[in-house]
Amino acid sequence: MNMKKVLQRFRLSAWFPDAESFLHTIRKFFNSYTFYVFQTMAACLFVWTGQEVAGAVCFVVLICLILVVCDDILPTTLPFLLISAFTTNCYDSFDLFFPYIRYAPAALLCLVFHFTVYRGRMQTGESAFGIMAVSVAVLLGGIGGFSLRDYAIGAYYYLGLSVGMLAVYYLMRSQFFAKRDYDLSERFSVIMLLLGLLCAFIIASGYYKNYLGLTEPPYILGFSRNNISTLLMFAMPFPLYLTKKHPCFALFTPALYAAIAVTTSRGGLLFGSLEFLACCAYWVFFGQKRLLRAVLCLGAIFLILLCFGKIILDVIQDRILADDVITNDARYKMLLESVVNFKKNPIFGTGILDDSIYYGEIRKKGSMAWYHMMIPQIVGSMGLVGVAAYAFQAFGRIRLIFRRPDPWSLCLGISYLGILGMSQVNPGEFCPLPFELLTVLLFILQERRLAGPRLPLSGVVG
Repeated sequence: MNMKKVLQRFRLSAWFPDAESFLHTIRKFFNSYTFYVFQTMAACLFVWTGQEVAGAVCFVVLICLILVVCDDILPTTLPFLLISAFTTNCYDSFDLFFPYIRYAPAALLCLVFHFTVYRGRMQTGESAFGIMAVSVAVLLGGIGGFSLRDYAIGAYYYLGLSVGMLAVYYLMRSQFFAKRDYDLSERFSVIMLLLGLLCAFIIASGYYKNYLGLTEPPYILGFSRNNISTLLMFAMPFPLYLTKKHPCFALFTPALYAAIAVTTSRGGLLFGSLEFLACCAYWVFFGQKRLLRAVLCLGAIFLILLCFGKIILDVIQDRILADDVITNDARYKMLLESVVNFKKNPIFGTGILDDSIYYGEIRKKGSMAWYHMMIPQIVGSMGLVGVAAYAFQAFGRIRLIFRRPDPWSLCLGISYLGILGMSQVNPGEFCPLPFELLTVLLFILQERRLAGPRLPLSGVVG
């Protein structure tokens, strides 16, 4: 069923003869670059005025409207990511947003309406098998060690990282595989660029408010450095793909890296630097005058160090090289705990709901007791089954990236490199929304790439 049939069923076409053309215009507007920019500017305004909760409500209403009106799921992507970015400023978000749970049925109804009226073909792609394997590992982790109450309280993570993510995969794949009259890779890249620009604005706004003495704990700089860095690492390579339209888009990638570098996030600085080097290699390889491009990349690094070197050096000195900074870090304690928990249950682990680890004492309300490191999380929470499942998933994802490689596949792959790196020192892929959902989407786009016409390996990136 589509909206045209809905209009006919309720006889709206008889009352409004131009209803279908009006609907087409509205859909086109919701998916236009003009509206994308307008949404990003609105998000910046919510950040500047400190009205992130009100902004989240407004954007959720917008998403619900788009779900009902549009047969294309893509227009919901930007508002969802904008919410994900500016709500990182909301500490103790469980208490902030819980009162709005009463409106969840309305949003759920809009989701059901969209995926029913605009339903696509459900198919199993290659990356689904990795999600299935991980789902089994998550469901079996700590089996028999939790009460029904524990499962109910931790359902967002326990189900969200298992069968929930599998359901998300099938629903999103059915939508993103639909035919379009525009270049999906280009439009998705614009969305990710705008996400990156909002994150950069959040960082700049935080520093300015900190300078004025307006920021408050727990985010002294006015933003959540690790979460913002993770989103920036998702976004960093996409401006380079847009250089096929105009070379100037390449300037945004070093700008996003500079934003990561000044967040004071150790993981962001370390793995963001690694990702930026991958971006440089990508830009140099897929273009002409490679020597000139390599020199420009070195120049960009030098300029970033010149402008923000003090901040970067302070992070390295105070948060990486200082005495006992590693052994006194909570992650080090939890690394040892993961080994202990593995010994307790080497087959299935102690489960992702296990809150006996150090972070279980200080976690925020509504969150799980993360190890804040991907490998210890897998080893301690899911044992050998988890190690096998995540290794299988990683192997499948890497194989997808390098099968018939082209600029788009490698752009998506570098974005995945960012979240994979950040997950080694932060919850990352163990956050169902937005990080794991966005990761799953990257590989749905890889599958779509392989299902469509092949792009040339060179000469695409400007």
